[in-house]
Formats: sequence, structure tokens, C-alpha cells
Amino acid sequence: MREGVLTAYMEAGFPYLKQMAKLPDGLLPDFAAVARQLGDEGMLKVSELLGLSEKIKASVAEAPEPGSLPLETWQEAIGCWQTANQALPVMMALLRASEKVEALERRGILVADVASIVRGLATIAYAIFDPDGIKILDRLAGILGGSPAQPAVLLDGYVKALEGGDHDTLARIEECILQNPVWAEWSERFLVTARDFPFAPRVIGVSPPLTKGLMQALVNMMMEVLNAQHSRNYPG
Repeated sequence: MREGVLTAYMEAGFPYLKQMAKLPDGLLPDFAAVARQLGDEGMLKVSELLGLSEKIKASVAEAPEPGSLPLETWQEAIGCWQTANQALPVMMALLRASEKVEALERRGILVADVASIVRGLATIAYAIFDPDGIKILDRLAGILGGSPAQPAVLLDGYVKALEGGDHDTLARIEECILQNPVWAEWSERFLVTARDFPFAPRVIGVSPPLTKGLMQALVNMMMEVLNAQHSRNYPG
């Protein structure tokens, strides 16, 4: 695989994914910077535990330069990704989770350690995008009382367990992940990568400092816009 080709594809393809998945324009403004910082090696290292690394290498080994691909090719490729429609609800659920977890931490009533929380949220959020992730997502859904086809709802359920001090549910989620060798190691590598990252990526592109109140206001605004769009698409 050519050096830097995966990073180049990630940078070039993200705007098309945002368009196809209807992600708000200001969401993840530092995506390209994160991709460049991780580089091909970093992204492949995180993905190899899930059996994706070799597939990715094979897919891009003979691929043309991403800048040479027409709009129609990007749209067709992203359209074939069956879980692309999960990107928006999962991202919005993670934004809600971040705000609520930080609020609990500020009040000194967070009932689980941060590493455990990140492990739970990251696994629930990412599993739907992994070809074999439905297996663990199904088990996690059984604990949270939801559907594996709705990871955003499961993320909300996980946060409700945190807010309600539901130690039993949180412990069962942690145990489910840690007892799965692949996801246990993946989540640990994800945590290490996040801890070692040299800067804190912005989730929303804004000029003033992103205070917790401002982030919640932006989340509310985005939800209002998205709900309005949904009502227009589905009259009555």
C-alpha cells in the first residue's frame, strides 16, 4: 500500500460522507487534522484487531488517487455502505453523552471511572460500523433493553444508567466488553490512542471557546434543524 494513501482517502472522502449522511456542516471540523496525525499506520493499528486492516490495505493497494475520482464514484461507494445512515444519530447521541457525562463529573456524582465510560460508549458507537460488530452489539442491547439496530438509543440508555447510578447495568456492560477478547483489546487500544493524542479535536466548528453551555445550545440547535428537515421529508 502506498504511503499516506489511506489518510488521503479519509480526507477526500469525509466531505462526501457528511453530505450523504446529512451530517451538519460544522461537525468534526478537525477530522482531516486527526486523520493526518494518526496517519495510515495509526488508523490501521486500531482497525487490525477487528480484522479490517488487511481488507483496507487490499482495497486501496491499486486504487487511483482520491482526487481523481468523480463525485458520482464517491456517492456510489458511500451509498453502498449500509450503515452510513447510522453516522448522524450515533454522532448526536455521543454529543449528548459527552455533555451529560461532563455534567455528572462536575457535580461529583459520576458513578464509574472515565476509562470504563469511554470503553462502553466507544464500543456501542463503533460496533454498528464493524461487519462483525452486530454480535457484541446484540449482547449489549440485551443488557440495556434496546435494539442492536439502534445504537444511538443504546448510547442514550447507557447514559441513563450513569445518571441513575445503575451500577449493575454498568458492571454488566463492562464485563460483556472485557470478556470479549477482540473488543476488550480494541477498546484498550482505542483508549491508549486517545490518551496519547497530542491535541483535543473540536467536535463542533465554532469561533468562541466551546463552553459546556454553548455545546448544549449547539446540540439543541442542530436537533431542531434536523427534526425540521425530518418533518418536511415526512409530512403529517
